[in-house]
Amino acid sequence: MTTEATPLTSVLLAGVVLMLVYTFAEFGWLAFVRKRAPFRSDFLQPLKNLGFTALCGAALKVTLPLLAVAGMAAIGAGITSLALPDSWLSWIAALLIYEFWYWVQHFFAHKVRLLWCIHSPHHAPNTVNMLVGTNHHVFEGLLYFPIFFGFFPALCGVPVEMIVVINLVDTIWGSLLHVSPDIVRRRYGPLEYILQTPSYHRVHHAQNLRYMDKNYTSITLFWDWLLGTREPLRDEEPVNYGITRDVDVTSFRDVQFGEFAALWRDVRAAPGVLNKLCYLLMPPGWSHTGDHQTVSVQQRAFLDRENTS
Repeated sequence: MTTEATPLTSVLLAGVVLMLVYTFAEFGWLAFVRKRAPFRSDFLQPLKNLGFTALCGAALKVTLPLLAVAGMAAIGAGITSLALPDSWLSWIAALLIYEFWYWVQHFFAHKVRLLWCIHSPHHAPNTVNMLVGTNHHVFEGLLYFPIFFGFFPALCGVPVEMIVVINLVDTIWGSLLHVSPDIVRRRYGPLEYILQTPSYHRVHHAQNLRYMDKNYTSITLFWDWLLGTREPLRDEEPVNYGITRDVDVTSFRDVQFGEFAALWRDVRAAPGVLNKLCYLLMPPGWSHTGDHQTVSVQQRAFLDRENTS
């Protein structure tokens, strides 16, 4: 199958460009007009991160184009015998398949500590704005995003062209989920029942125990509803953004690599090969001493306290 641009993909690519224009317009408004946030932590570090990941991504994808979503989708399509039927309903099936694999990668990014080290830069800032939506580790976009967003959906029978279109929609809508609360405060009415919206994604970026590890999908709420990870924003519980580690949000190095340094300290101190391996593969907060401080352990204790109070 060809992956050349169609009129629809051209429109969506234009949407990506407009989204980037808005990202920098929002940045300018918040940083220099409203002066609502510290420049170094909320804007300078994400700008450094965006420049670094963009340069690395461009260099690697020019030399190794198969690492792009379309390239990995083409590989998956070439080895599968599955195919969606030629029907408009296939677009719904394609979206649900794509979002299932999005949910899977996002779930494991929070539940496997090595993957959390890669994903954590996106959660490190103590606010949300459109620049935070670009704040990813370079390994995330270059290594496993193409596998989960391209290869696995294609392996399930989704045509490459559909994957490219859905991935562009995901890029636009998923980025807009990070719009600053200073810009969009209201919720989206009936859409809150079917779509991921900024209010849901603000929950996802919270370090409040009730909110942590929730709302994993990017476009719809389907898999979060079905798999029990949907959590709406509560008016009585404002979001406390960021991660539980004491991170220097002004430091590119600490945001990008601080979790790796913490993991290395735990692995080095752990007795035996099995414990060292567990620190890599178990959830953040797992301890070889048995004193686990994982999100699931802390949430159970939190809910128990809430139910008995």
